[in-house]
Amino acid sequence: MNINFNLIEDQEPDAGLGNGGLGRLAACFLDSLATLDYPGHGYGIRYEYGMFEQRIENGYQVEYPDNWLKHRDPWEIKRSDLAVTVKFGGEIKYGKTPDGQDRFYIENAEEVTATPYDMPIVGYDTNTVNTLRLWQASSPNGFDLQLFNDMRYNEAVFRQNEAQNISRVLYPNDNGPQGKALRLKQQYFFCSASLQDLVHHFVNNYGTDFSKFHEFHAIQLNDTHPVVAIPELMRILMDEYGMGWNDSWSVVQKTFAYTNHTILAEAL
Repeated sequence: MNINFNLIEDQEPDAGLGNGGLGRLAACFLDSLATLDYPGHGYGIRYEYGMFEQRIENGYQVEYPDNWLKHRDPWEIKRSDLAVTVKFGGEIKYGKTPDGQDRFYIENAEEVTATPYDMPIVGYDTNTVNTLRLWQASSPNGFDLQLFNDMRYNEAVFRQNEAQNISRVLYPNDNGPQGKALRLKQQYFFCSASLQDLVHHFVNNYGTDFSKFHEFHAIQLNDTHPVVAIPELMRILMDEYGMGWNDSWSVVQKTFAYTNHTILAEAL
């Protein structure tokens, strides 16, 4: 047909979800699982912008925003019905249940809505299609109409901007305290959302006997970024389902696997 296939291929930008070593490895994991007919699904963040778009100008690298969603992603499916709430900060409160058990809960926390977008992972030469579920951050009450009508426009959308910053950019600069805090919020955000998703699915299908959780869910932690998932699953089992520490720890030990990819101090 005398059409340059490279031009057609360039019409769809690469998903800005990480194209370094770990990103490539995660993609290989998902492709291999689907091709080998394993029911293996992935979780991550639906970054609005990838790391950056590289251009060479006058012999030097110039970085531009990687707006990979500029024309939408034709593969993704938004699943607002499966959105969950992730809490940051707040104060830890202590109380007792009617049967005298200790109970801890959080008050006055910043609430962020995690909305999943599902991307199909299609196996090679097989009928298996797995899912990469990506979380987008927003604020459930991020727009203050009264402040806006008072012409305090920046204040009116402050909460929304703060929440959306979590899923704004892949690998934000973390040289300073604010950057480090944002990286940690990103890691906790997608770990908490993903675990809530898995736990809700388990409870809906099998009830609350979490001693069988590991029979249905094996969670592979791809380097250090998602390891906050370990204490987060402990928190969910203990604070939200009333399990004891030892029983929760037993579930966690049987559920998680971890691969260390570097010998940097923070990875060991």
